[in-house]
Amino acid sequence: MRTTTPLIALLASTSLVSATHLTDSLLNKVYNVMNEINTASWENGTKSIAILESKYPDLTVFTTKTDSPFDKLNGLQSGSIQEIIDIAQTTLNNRPATKTNTTNTNSTSHGGASLLEDGAAGDPASLGIAVLLANASTNDQQVNGVGYGDAATAELNYLLYDVPRTSSGAISHRADQAQLWADSVYMVPPFLAYYGAYHNNQTLIQEAYRQCSLYRDTLKQSNNLWAHILLGNGTHDPNLWVTGNAWAVSGMLRVWATIKWSGYASDMSSQMNDLQSWISEIFDAASGLITSDGVFHNYLNDNSTFKDTSGSALIAATGLRLSTLNITDKYVPDSLKILAGVSSYVNSTGYLTQVVNPYDFSKQGTYSPEGQSFVVMGYAAYKEWDSLGRKGSTSGKDDPLGKDSSAFKSTQLPTLLGVMGSIIVGIWTMV
Repeated sequence: MRTTTPLIALLASTSLVSATHLTDSLLNKVYNVMNEINTASWENGTKSIAILESKYPDLTVFTTKTDSPFDKLNGLQSGSIQEIIDIAQTTLNNRPATKTNTTNTNSTSHGGASLLEDGAAGDPASLGIAVLLANASTNDQQVNGVGYGDAATAELNYLLYDVPRTSSGAISHRADQAQLWADSVYMVPPFLAYYGAYHNNQTLIQEAYRQCSLYRDTLKQSNNLWAHILLGNGTHDPNLWVTGNAWAVSGMLRVWATIKWSGYASDMSSQMNDLQSWISEIFDAASGLITSDGVFHNYLNDNSTFKDTSGSALIAATGLRLSTLNITDKYVPDSLKILAGVSSYVNSTGYLTQVVNPYDFSKQGTYSPEGQSFVVMGYAAYKEWDSLGRKGSTSGKDDPLGKDSSAFKSTQLPTLLGVMGSIIVGIWTMV
């Protein structure tokens, strides 16, 4: 069970940024806030990916280099990715005590165990890539008697053999029942695919693709957008949650990119084509729902719901990654507009405002740990897109973020929309 140690963070005199893009100085503040306010498993997992994309781009599956990120894992030194190691170490320090079976995944005794105790079966898997990177860079160092590699394998076996499934075989997002959340497409399939590529196991990569397909089969609606939560009992949300759709497109793109670098791309071209098509379905359906100030409503097709910058930021990041990965430049203009809109809601202390409550998806919140990570991802994608020649931007006029990402010129002016007050945030402690 997670518990939090309260920490009061005073957000005094927090004016919003008047320009449509962030200076590097302000983006550093966004990054620092991201580092400070994460508490939940999925928040720290998302943060680990944001750190990779912004600070260690050659190690991500989104790399645009010609050599595979998996080839770089040989000889990787822990000091070179210390922030990732710290997240993995904290994870294992808080991992429930259990006997871990170190045999391979084909063993009849599977030794499954979640990385963290969590009511959501899927969320701890978001930390799996950080744990695998720690394994590669520390020569499987042990924490509390458990090696990083063994912990990752136990997490894999937990997902494959212990977590409830639907009748179709979809791995539940919840630990106590078979229930599908769009969120899980970001948490589980990318880990399955990454583990498979890391261990040269095509069967696991195929399973990652299959899980995306099964989730789509259940959650996709007639307008091609995805419902948030279906099946099971208790919490239910058949609405078209913007962050759920963002989790879905980003997770599927990470699976696509992992297949690209896995060594099995030629054998899995049809799967890659499917994933590309499924991502485009959501982007095409959402394209007409962007508000005049460049973001989405919390429920995409319901203008009566509040605007949410958090999920909007992840959609923008994914749209730009579609371009940097040479899949399509079609969504560049919308993604630039969305990232600019999101940026206008970052205040002078680096907090993203106008966000959904990350612990109650139907309500507006004061801050969002995952939203901070999404902004970092968005700018990592933008700067890479800029460095690659700004494909999809015909004249520069369709880019509200400016012509040169290395020479941003934004000002931070006081506004009547300045947010005053204080919020409770947590130090990540788990028992």
